[in-house]
Amino acid sequence: MLKKSKYTGVLNIAGNEIHCAVLDDETRIVNGTNVLKAFGRKQMGASKHQGISPILTSKSLEQYVHDDEARKLTPITYVAKNGREISGYHADVIHIICEIYLRARDAGTLSDGQLHLAIQADIIIRSLAKTGVIALIDEATGYQYEREQDHLQKVLAAYISEDFLKWQRRFPRKFYQELFRLCGWEYDPMSLKRPAYVGKLTNKYVYDLLPNGVLTKLRELNPKNENGGRARKHHQHLKDAGLQHLERHLTKIITLFEISDDFHQLDAHVNRIFNDVDQLLLSLPEK
Repeated sequence: MLKKSKYTGVLNIAGNEIHCAVLDDETRIVNGTNVLKAFGRKQMGASKHQGISPILTSKSLEQYVHDDEARKLTPITYVAKNGREISGYHADVIHIICEIYLRARDAGTLSDGQLHLAIQADIIIRSLAKTGVIALIDEATGYQYEREQDHLQKVLAAYISEDFLKWQRRFPRKFYQELFRLCGWEYDPMSLKRPAYVGKLTNKYVYDLLPNGVLTKLRELNPKNENGGRARKHHQHLKDAGLQHLERHLTKIITLFEISDDFHQLDAHVNRIFNDVDQLLLSLPEK
């Protein structure tokens, strides 16, 4: 006999609405397609790989699923309040997906196109943990009965926004906005996806211009995996002094971006300011 929905509602995580329900046996359910959108992934469909949950889809991620998590990646069919049979996933799937992406990131197996998913997972899981502590305190003190109904969702949204800004702060939005302008590309401030050529330009105008040996050491600490991606961003390996130097350098290089109409002008400015750098010119990307 199918379980029945007893309560329904909508979560807001990372700016995405996730429909949820509590079943008559107290199982918490979330909509799988909504969850994927919170990670910046497309609408869920049938998995291409036999035995892989549609919410996971990628065969390469299967190795990072622990045995006790596998059953929660299986859809649960239940009866909605309107009498229709619909499917959802155990609410733990949000935490599980975050863990899977972070395990794959730590193992260095994510492609460049998947790294933004690990960043999103890191932000979501940290923010959920912070919000959970607040929920426990409110329950222990009885404040849960006094607060606004959507108070915890507002706290979660604030934490997600705060953590995203912390991650983004090392390379300000202006850096990418000006770099895209020079490349002749359309810049979407809401997207974390970057063309592969951005990495080469970042090395050229940022890491190559840091003190001698820094980029070589960062490549040793943060090597490419078999897919050509890296487990982390280079700047995440810098210590306090290195981060301060990076921030000063970014301020200077963004100014040079702003006063340049194209890469030839930019390289002339960079050569003049960083006169100990030899050859800077690279073949320009196609527009």
